[in-house]
Amino acid sequence: MLALFIGAMLLNSPIRSQAINDTAVMGSGYANDVYYSMENGVVKTEPRVNWDIAFYTNRWSAGVMINEGMGMRVFTYPLADTSGWNTVDISGIDSWPSMSNSDTIWEDGAFNRNALGHPDYGWGVYNTINHDVIGDSLYIVQMADASYKKLWIQRKNSTANTYYFKYANIDGSNEVSEVLDVSPYESKLFVYYSLTIAAVADREPALTSWDILFSKYMAIVFDGEGNPSYYPVVGALLNPTSGANRFSPVGPDYEDWYAAPMESTKTPIGHNWKTFDMNTFSWLIEENLAYFVQTQEGNVYKLVFDYFSGSGSGKIGFVKKLVSMVSVNEQADAVSITAFPNPASNQASVHFDEAFTANALLKVYDQSGRLVCQYQVGAGNNAFLLPLDKLTNGLYIIRVEAEGKVAQHKLVVQN
Repeated sequence: MLALFIGAMLLNSPIRSQAINDTAVMGSGYANDVYYSMENGVVKTEPRVNWDIAFYTNRWSAGVMINEGMGMRVFTYPLADTSGWNTVDISGIDSWPSMSNSDTIWEDGAFNRNALGHPDYGWGVYNTINHDVIGDSLYIVQMADASYKKLWIQRKNSTANTYYFKYANIDGSNEVSEVLDVSPYESKLFVYYSLTIAAVADREPALTSWDILFSKYMAIVFDGEGNPSYYPVVGALLNPTSGANRFSPVGPDYEDWYAAPMESTKTPIGHNWKTFDMNTFSWLIEENLAYFVQTQEGNVYKLVFDYFSGSGSGKIGFVKKLVSMVSVNEQADAVSITAFPNPASNQASVHFDEAFTANALLKVYDQSGRLVCQYQVGAGNNAFLLPLDKLTNGLYIIRVEAEGKVAQHKLVVQN
């Protein structure tokens, strides 16, 4: 749970902890993803080759991403809408722009990059009556072996959390129609699918079990003239239910983690803790740099990188230290909440997994921990329509308090 920063020193117990040296090994050519817990170390090491596309598991989400770490690319088919499924022609694909997963928002996958805002989510449009998202675009997927497939995400039944999609070779051969029930995977961030073997890949540990994912991904990188472009990098991606911040330059004893807001984006850590020295052909770790990672329980760890091997072994070395432990009194029974759409503009529908028997208090905080608005949710309700028209763009924390239970959820506002 992401702690708020007003009164941070009062909410957390001062502790003294020993620094611990640890490593995450991604393997030769960065072949593996490594899920890491600040408390428990490596949770799981998983080959990246076993999936091609992935679906965000929240039933009120339409996020779909591509496996860019394997060199895959996706193109919106520009010559026709879904009516052109049987006549796809990719002879001009070299001039088509490819789309990338967002390097800041997990939910904003490559298939969502043409989104116009609610109800348009890129690959499809949300129906406010039956809550389905109906696919209106065709996609060309360049596979890791450089071959091509055509893909149509036809529909998502949001209520049942089920996707309907089909794909085939460009000439129409080997067509597969798939019905993917996401419900069994809702404890995870994504459910993964292999177009190569036409099968689900259950590769990710439970969302509650890890804080950082060491992975290869696409990020915006600037050239010598300051021009941005997407480029493959290796770095640390943050669990969206955790938080992190960065301080530089700081001394080796710096531990004032509360001096800046925690971010809950995808890459507050990212890849910029290292640089490649063209003179020595070796990787250098940025000096005087410290990160702080706040776990889902509220504990805060200092994280300092001290080694990166490069592609030979994909070994990442770092030092971690527990610098703040949440008070036992701050632990509370939680109720699960979700918000849809996310990102949202004028309003968001906040759903609770159970109705409260007494009135609940819904509070909205900005990234600095400032309370920006609050509302009362009447007893017996399991949903609340949250107005957002007076909020500026950015990340907010929705906090619900009732019956001794506390729940928090992150919401991105994009007006």
